[in-house]
Amino acid sequence: MCDVTLEAGTNWYICMMKKKHYRCISCDKKVKAISNPTRMYVNGKHIRKTHPLYKPGRYKTFNDAAFEGTYKLDNIKEGYVYVITNKAWPGWVKIGMAIDAEDRLSGYQTSSPHRDYILEHSVYSNERRKAEQQAHSRAAKLAIEVNGEWFKLTVQQAIEVLDNLDEYRRETIKETNTHTSKDKLQEQPIQADLWAYAENR
Repeated sequence: MCDVTLEAGTNWYICMMKKKHYRCISCDKKVKAISNPTRMYVNGKHIRKTHPLYKPGRYKTFNDAAFEGTYKLDNIKEGYVYVITNKAWPGWVKIGMAIDAEDRLSGYQTSSPHRDYILEHSVYSNERRKAEQQAHSRAAKLAIEVNGEWFKLTVQQAIEVLDNLDEYRRETIKETNTHTSKDKLQEQPIQADLWAYAENR
């Protein structure tokens, strides 16, 4: 397709050599984009058609896809509530929500020269805003200090907050019911009561 001299490992994949595809990497990407225009890629990762922001094309972030088209992010209710940490602030965790937690993590990484943000945990919710509000409320009761969406508590505490959100907890118990003994099932309402007690403190 172009007049570039092909060099394995530089501008030509070894697997392409084995398949006898004699085109450079950039030309190969163009061919793939043309040959399968219905796929969506965000930061090189294939996105399924079932994703709420699915839109054919190649984008660096979901925001790029959203702003290029007519999506209204506020209208999308489902998504993730996540816990993110950064070793620059030991003992602090950020609890937030996003349509895609890994995409949000990528956004944070651009603000750090060390790319040292870590996505510790995320849970899916059909109502991400409500789930985030509930997570913030519960985390604030456990935290030593609160600053916006940042909470001074352990990562394990933050994970427990997310895993025990009302909506998520119901799904977990429903899944667990088919695989656990009666003794384990009897322990679950006690955990639910503990969260109710913490909320009423």
